[in-house]
Amino acid sequence: MPYETDERLKGYLDTNQLHREQLCLSVLAIDKRFSDVRPRHPRGGPDGARDIDAVYQGEQRVFGAVGFVNQANDSDEHKKKASKKFRSDLTEALQQDPAPAVFVFFTNVNLGVGEKDKLIKYAKGQTLAHAEIFDRERIRIALDSADGLSLRFQYLQIPLSEAEQASFFARWGDDIQSMISSGFGAIEKSLNRIHFLQEAMLPLTHLSAVLGLDKEYSGIEIGHFRAFALFRYITPIQNVLSIMFGSSDNSERQDARSAADLSRGRSGIAYSICAAQWDQRVPEPEDGPSSVGTLKEPQDEVTDEFYFQKVGSSSSVGRDRVKGININYNKSTFLRIDSGPCLMDLNESIFIFILNKRLAEKVNFIRVFANEYKLADITKDRFYIDETPWDTKLPFIFSADELADPWVRLRPKNASAFRIDFSEQTPRRFYDAIEISNETI
Repeated sequence: MPYETDERLKGYLDTNQLHREQLCLSVLAIDKRFSDVRPRHPRGGPDGARDIDAVYQGEQRVFGAVGFVNQANDSDEHKKKASKKFRSDLTEALQQDPAPAVFVFFTNVNLGVGEKDKLIKYAKGQTLAHAEIFDRERIRIALDSADGLSLRFQYLQIPLSEAEQASFFARWGDDIQSMISSGFGAIEKSLNRIHFLQEAMLPLTHLSAVLGLDKEYSGIEIGHFRAFALFRYITPIQNVLSIMFGSSDNSERQDARSAADLSRGRSGIAYSICAAQWDQRVPEPEDGPSSVGTLKEPQDEVTDEFYFQKVGSSSSVGRDRVKGININYNKSTFLRIDSGPCLMDLNESIFIFILNKRLAEKVNFIRVFANEYKLADITKDRFYIDETPWDTKLPFIFSADELADPWVRLRPKNASAFRIDFSEQTPRRFYDAIEISNETI
């Protein structure tokens, strides 16, 4: 095999200067001392006596020249021709601005050690820091190595023996597999993003959050709970600036107007649950606060001149076992009167969670979903409990005993509120749509 490589280098690429240069560039690229290896003129043309540009040892500018001869036979004539080409290309390369610090010469003529030393000494005498000659034997050694076998096949059409195939895949097998996997992975990521951006223009039918707990608790252990989320759009959507949604225990709380009303039910998640959702609307100039409700947002979150309007509620039975608290904002209706916000309107929105302290201390992770997509997966190391006193004015009645467990907020550690940014992350679709069969009856 070394003999075949040597013979092919002598004349296989005669008259094909482009492939000669590409072969030499590839040989230089597998030498770890050289980086940023690139052709001067990939398709030919005036090149200032350099066919290759590169960087040596990470810092020195390199010019590379190719001086192949047709049907090389290592005669004195061919050696003189290669030496003359070396000197000529070096002289012209040094006239460039900026001049190289390193010169590399490729030839398919085999030169003796003394002949190469003489040329390198001459090059260093021309103010070069370093010079190298890749003659035919040195190129052959590179091509017959595991790193060069693919180049040998590509440019000289020499197939790999079984032993060489074993050597090649032992050297490159893992990298090839990784490249294939990463390539398909990149395609899949691009398709997923295109799919999301298309579906993000569909109406927002639901928004939900899962507050996962650090373990499974009994309903009695959880007892009274309060869990609400506050989302604020970057700009009002059809006069809606923010939305709030969440749930608490005791279904009587839904319509209670006093502590006496509340006492008709039992406190604790084990007995019953009530949930509600509100829109914070920007009033029209002729509207007053009474036209849209009475709940003000806390001053440190949104300006308190805007008011919340209840847009949905529900009640359910209690829970014996609790692994997490799910809270929902539902816009799904049988008849959609107006278009409403779309999923994309959540881009750049900010949000926090408002809980009772005992529940907040049990939260281990937070997941946010909208339509068919997971928008956020927040682990415990990324949020903290803000216990700063806060006058929460939710439209639910809570007893003095319940409020003895104070309100707190879950916030990210590196900001005042969590943020959704579709330019930084592509939400993940949590199930695939079923394709309708084209079979006919």
